[in-house]
Amino acid sequence: MNRILKHLLVIVCILGLFQGMSYRSWGQAQAIVDTREIIIGDQINLLLSVRLQTKQDKVLWAKIPDTLTGLEILEKGKVDTVKDNDVLLLQQKVILTGFDSGRYVIPSLLFQVNTKGQVFDLSTDSIWIDVQTLAVDTTKTFKPIKNIVEVPFSWLDYWKLILATLLLAGLGIFIWIYFYKNKKTLIPSRSIKAPPELSHEKALRLLQELREKQLWEHGYIKEYYSELSDITRVYLEERFGIAAMEQTTDELLALLKKQNDSRTELRKLRPELKLILRTADLAKFAKANPLPHEHGACMEAAVEVVKQTKKKAEEDKA
Repeated sequence: MNRILKHLLVIVCILGLFQGMSYRSWGQAQAIVDTREIIIGDQINLLLSVRLQTKQDKVLWAKIPDTLTGLEILEKGKVDTVKDNDVLLLQQKVILTGFDSGRYVIPSLLFQVNTKGQVFDLSTDSIWIDVQTLAVDTTKTFKPIKNIVEVPFSWLDYWKLILATLLLAGLGIFIWIYFYKNKKTLIPSRSIKAPPELSHEKALRLLQELREKQLWEHGYIKEYYSELSDITRVYLEERFGIAAMEQTTDELLALLKKQNDSRTELRKLRPELKLILRTADLAKFAKANPLPHEHGACMEAAVEVVKQTKKKAEEDKA
């Protein structure tokens, strides 16, 4: 029984060994440099690469320190994936330099690959680098520092800039000339003035606005009659040239009795004017409160006075 167990254990170890060897025979990690000898301050290109067996393999990339012994890391490129036939190749470029002479070693770098749940280690070979100084002949004397050499000025060194400037200037001049010649002169639009409002039109408009205010309906009796009286008096001044705003009601009514051809039609409307002006005086000065039908009657009387005395067409022409 013990012999059987020993044989099984040996078989398992051999299978595991072959499985590990099968991946290592396929997977590979490499570190390659473009040169092994540099002068102080020169750069070395280090190319790291790992070949994978399948797309499902995952790689834990080697940790690269910022500084190696005697060497400095200038730049770490990103890890790129390259497909080489059916093989996936991961690559990274690292740039190094050295500032002290001597022989230095890029150590072996460890990569871990996870394939089908098993982790394998892949290592690169270590690489030695020789950093050398410039050969100096100490037998010769040191030479003095040379003076600054002035380079002669030449327009040919700036021909591209000059050409671009001329082209831009020419383009700007062309655009200006084009728009200047094709510029349309804007003719100022003549504003059409509305004809002046005639006296009767103005009076009828103000009377309608007064009606819409509904002053007496809201209890503003005095204000209603003040506006009604003013509208009527202003109309008489503008239409007949009577100083109606400066005269009392009695003076204005007495004036209308006088014989005057231009006021003949106005004398016929004396009862309407008397109703408007007398009622307005009572409301404004005597604090009287006319009845609702009187408010409407005074408004209608004012409208009638204006309509009956408005200018005729032949008067406007004259």
